[in-house]
Amino acid sequence: MVGANAEILERMARQLMLRSQSKAGGRLIFVGDIHGCFDELRELLSRIAPAANDIVVSVGDVVTKGPAADRCLDLWHERGYLAVQGNNEIKLLARARPLLRLFAHEDGAVLHRRDLLQYIASWPLVIDFPQERVTAVHGGFLPQMQVTPEDIEREQDLIPQLRWIRKQDGQWRPVGKEKKRKDDVLWSEKWRGDRVVVYGHTPLREPKRDKLALGLDTGCVYGGSLTAAVFADGEWETVSVKSFRQS
Repeated sequence: MVGANAEILERMARQLMLRSQSKAGGRLIFVGDIHGCFDELRELLSRIAPAANDIVVSVGDVVTKGPAADRCLDLWHERGYLAVQGNNEIKLLARARPLLRLFAHEDGAVLHRRDLLQYIASWPLVIDFPQERVTAVHGGFLPQMQVTPEDIEREQDLIPQLRWIRKQDGQWRPVGKEKKRKDDVLWSEKWRGDRVVVYGHTPLREPKRDKLALGLDTGCVYGGSLTAAVFADGEWETVSVKSFRQS
């Protein structure tokens, strides 16, 4: 029983990374869904110019759909940046079995590199900054959740892909995109936890600012833009680079 409890605690620790901004004067920099858009990523980082005492975090979906996921991952790893797993990292890891790799039509460069697969597998679902009361996640949290290992463990399958929610029997429930109704809302509009949550996954034309959430997926791979949010001295600023794929 002791061994089973230890395994559970270890798994929960992998899902939730706790970080404090320990370097004086450093910024928290969160980057939205990259999807292999290496040139736009390089331009965005050039504009923000992360310093040695800044902490840079991807909110997931570095891979798939775009042209250079392997180069994005190499850059992220070499610079020691942080990342949470998005739904596309989870799907990619599921396709990493030898037989399935033979039929891969995208991300082949990643699927054939064990070092990158191990790197992605090491990412947690959630990165929390308790001191700043800021949390990074890919999909989102149900409004009744808290940013705790227990809640994250219980909803680990939902967190990387949550978008729409609906009130049923006094509780907010997740809604599949194909079942969305007119009165369904994005989870971020109802989030009232004790953290500002920075997230991706839901592509919109502009960053989405709610009371306690900030959405950064602005659809770069679809011709939109790549967006980052910078948190410094208690204030938020967003920086965007237009997709180089625009007509």
